[in-house]
Amino acid sequence: MNNFPLRLRQERRRLGINQADFGSAGGVLKQAQSNYEKGLRYPDASYLAGIAEIGVDVLYLLTGRTSDPATLALDPDEELLIAGYRELKPREKKGVLGLLAATIGAHEAEADTGEPGPG
Repeated sequence: MNNFPLRLRQERRRLGINQADFGSAGGVLKQAQSNYEKGLRYPDASYLAGIAEIGVDVLYLLTGRTSDPATLALDPDEELLIAGYRELKPREKKGVLGLLAATIGAHEAEADTGEPGPG
């Protein structure tokens, strides 16, 4: 359950629900919800059943694999990258995308010419 807190926060944000209301759906107070999202505590089955009722993908929370077979499962590094990216401010996101574009461009140049790309 190493990425459980991260996935829980992602699901709450995906649904656009604040911590107090999300926790309430699971039968807990905002402080308990905060502790779950920080990885300080882990919820019980009744909490999971409650949040499933509001649209949370509990299989994703527990395993990192979605219940929708059409959705591509991410490996833990990809999951961490995406979650971290979502936490960034717009300017920081732009920097990360620039770095990614430069890195991909360097790899494409290397593939095209057989020589290292710029950078």
